[in-house]
Amino acid sequence: MSGNVPTPGPLPDSESVTFCLQLREGYASEYHRRHEALWPDMRQALLDAGVLHYEIHLEPQSLLLLAIMVRRKDHTMDHLPQHPAWQRWQKYMADILIQDNGLPKRVPLQKMFVLQAKALSR
Repeated sequence: MSGNVPTPGPLPDSESVTFCLQLREGYASEYHRRHEALWPDMRQALLDAGVLHYEIHLEPQSLLLLAIMVRRKDHTMDHLPQHPAWQRWQKYMADILIQDNGLPKRVPLQKMFVLQAKALSR
């Protein structure tokens, strides 16, 4: 889970992480299908590690996947690579994502702009 540059998140005590993955040609539908059927133990592993919000978007011409994750500042995501569900998921996704040393190639992004509404007072 290294290589990401966290920045302050939109929720108290959270941080945002963004990165890109590279999808192999011809696998957009399969990538979507696999994530729609995300295994319950993988979903739980992410939540237990501190993920509060996670989105992945596809740019169809370049096949770049943009991942946007909001996680607790006290997250434990560095322990995910030891989790059996995470290890199975990485193997499951290896055929449709460009790999780098046996893991999906991740490219961190630099935050360039943020616009955020102020919290509403009650």
